[in-house]
Amino acid sequence: MFMTKRIVSLLFCILFVLSSCLLASCGDDNETSGDVAAETKGFLEAKNWGGVEVNIICRNAGETSYITYQADAEEPSDEPVINAFYRRNQFIKDNYGIDINVVTPESGSDPITMLRTDMQSGNNEYQAIIHPIHSVAPLASDGLLTDFNSLTNGYIRLNEAHWDQALIRDVVINEKVFFLNGDALVQDDESTWVMFFNKDLIDQHGLDNPYELVYNNQWTIDKMYEMLKNVELTHGTVKSYKPEDGDQWGMVVQSYDFYQFMMGADQRMIDNSGEVPVLRIEEQENVTTFNQIADWFIFDSKNIGVADFHGRWDSGVYEQEVQIFANGNALFMPNNISTVGGQGIRESEINYGLLPMPKRSDLQEKYTSGINAYHCDVICVPMTNVGEKLDATCYALEAMAFFGKQLVTPEYYDRTLSHKRLKDDDSVEMLNIIFGNRIYDMGSVLNFNAGTESEGTLYFYTDLLGDKSNNIISWYNTRKGVYQTGIDALIAQCY
Repeated sequence: MFMTKRIVSLLFCILFVLSSCLLASCGDDNETSGDVAAETKGFLEAKNWGGVEVNIICRNAGETSYITYQADAEEPSDEPVINAFYRRNQFIKDNYGIDINVVTPESGSDPITMLRTDMQSGNNEYQAIIHPIHSVAPLASDGLLTDFNSLTNGYIRLNEAHWDQALIRDVVINEKVFFLNGDALVQDDESTWVMFFNKDLIDQHGLDNPYELVYNNQWTIDKMYEMLKNVELTHGTVKSYKPEDGDQWGMVVQSYDFYQFMMGADQRMIDNSGEVPVLRIEEQENVTTFNQIADWFIFDSKNIGVADFHGRWDSGVYEQEVQIFANGNALFMPNNISTVGGQGIRESEINYGLLPMPKRSDLQEKYTSGINAYHCDVICVPMTNVGEKLDATCYALEAMAFFGKQLVTPEYYDRTLSHKRLKDDDSVEMLNIIFGNRIYDMGSVLNFNAGTESEGTLYFYTDLLGDKSNNIISWYNTRKGVYQTGIDALIAQCY
């Protein structure tokens, strides 16, 4: 979801929904369905599609996840955001005659395979797919996705605020738009990177108020490092990463955070502002920023607890990282915003807040926040979806985003901010800054490689960190040929 209007308090969200309901009861520009009310002014020309079914493939992530429900919640729910998805889709079905139906893969299959098989068979059973951008991106480079920018039915309005303009701007491929997200979904926000901080440790050590640092353009990488060096505490002779040992860290991180610090410093791997994508890893600004972060990320094992230095990613060290912070034993922790709803943070007794990722310096124009390409969902439409079915699909997607902005987005903000110790006006403003300045990097989205995914651009910084190397130029020089091969393949296919 991409919020373009500043939300000043939770009261705004509540009043917004209430005012929509009030307008629905007394104005000709509104339509209602049972207890569902939405403002239709500004939407497309009303049309009844006669009960057409739009099938959307989506992965099944369990009953407590928004991943499946963001496309179609089949029944009311006590969970506010899931219930908002239900209300939105019910409104679309009752007022426009479109039944949005989610199809999830059976055990042993996956959405990408399902879609490819369907397209090859000619069945055309699925009209759209909602899936993480990194996984679905090869469908675009293989020429299998519809370019939203070339559609002539007028049903998807790419310039509207309910679509994430950052995604459209940053991942356009030769003026083609294959991926959409925004107010139709919440997983894009859930996958956005933020900085968690411990308010109690800030007070205990008399450190600067992080919110004020953000407001005053002083929340920088160097300032963060200066602050985190004040809280270190080791109980034994060797620093322990076991949460139960109670050792205190300035910051706990994982390898992927290195890349997210680069994104916070507005340093993408790919420059996509010209005619074709161009590698920029060896540009001086990028190299300088890398060195600024690497000096402490890689070598300060006293203050920085890198989970990957204490075990494999799948050995439980990432869970230990979160638990250390949840126990009150780390000042900072970068992570997905979805971590707010995870068990460790949800059950924590600490007072914490959220910040954007720090700038590289106060000369950086704005705070920027990256996304987790492994989990950030986007909407795509296969090339095999044509004719009236394509028109109905586009109408449905536009409705999902337009009415999602009214019915889902306020509930999501409320849900995010209503978790323990996150109820303050500053947290609302931080989310506005974070979501309003999200950026995407084609290097992580398309993972340019020569045929072996694990050798692609997505893994550049994590591999570099795993090798504990701070020689970015040498590391890059051994790989840039592979990366350029991937870029050239995309250019040959799509340009």
